[in-house]
Amino acid sequence: MPSFEESSAIIDTALSAGIVSFDTARGYGESENVLGRYFKNETREKTIITKVIFEDVDRSQVKDTLFSQLGDAKAKLGLDKIPFVKLHREQMLEKYGDTLVRAMQDAKSEGLVDGIGVSFSDKSKILELTDGCGFDVIQMPANIFDNKEIVNGTVKHLADSGALVMIRSVYLQGLFFKDTNTLEGKIKCAKEPLDKLHKLAKDAGVIMAELAITFIRDTEGIASLILGCDNPAQLLESVSLVNAPKISESVRREALEIASTIDPIVIRPWEWFK
Repeated sequence: MPSFEESSAIIDTALSAGIVSFDTARGYGESENVLGRYFKNETREKTIITKVIFEDVDRSQVKDTLFSQLGDAKAKLGLDKIPFVKLHREQMLEKYGDTLVRAMQDAKSEGLVDGIGVSFSDKSKILELTDGCGFDVIQMPANIFDNKEIVNGTVKHLADSGALVMIRSVYLQGLFFKDTNTLEGKIKCAKEPLDKLHKLAKDAGVIMAELAITFIRDTEGIASLILGCDNPAQLLESVSLVNAPKISESVRREALEIASTIDPIVIRPWEWFK
């Protein structure tokens, strides 16, 4: 975990580069406290997005638990109202259903938050779980290989319904940067498509990170990319990539063709080492 001074340098660099959106969660260690402490004396524009999580409360306590966590987040972040709050896992929605949805809608109507949503990992029920819920933001993993929700129109449908679609895992947990000769176990099957993707990037005159980011950035319906960094230099590199020229349609089509050959295990990082 970086020190407060190191974190402050990253946040300051982000603001100076025109980034105003910060994604955090009560489950991210001291992250909410760090952001609150930094922005206590900072007047530049910001949008804070945080997440709540609970799994073992009685259904009758869902609203109280949600409101308690939101109050705690507001205090840590130093905010009168949280711009966006998301459920940290889609399993919360599966478990508590309409009770949780109503509680989130109440949090919005009562002025605790401006927008509500969900962060998905398993996207198999994304439309089923979000339909009719009035969510303002949906977060999910997506990348060149993990593109089903892009190809089948799910992303566009969510955007058309009024949700901001935010994408994480554009690098597929760093797999796109691996030396394909070192792949082991279940993901050895990714060698051939990765080699082809690396060649495609080289032939297009871009680095792999640029291909990965621009592919997602230019996808219809995507509002924001969630990118992490360890230091200001990494952040500025990401800013440069986000501002890179658009890739050609032919490169995009070829990337999708390569992706169509991958084994499903490749886009399920949580299963790589089981």
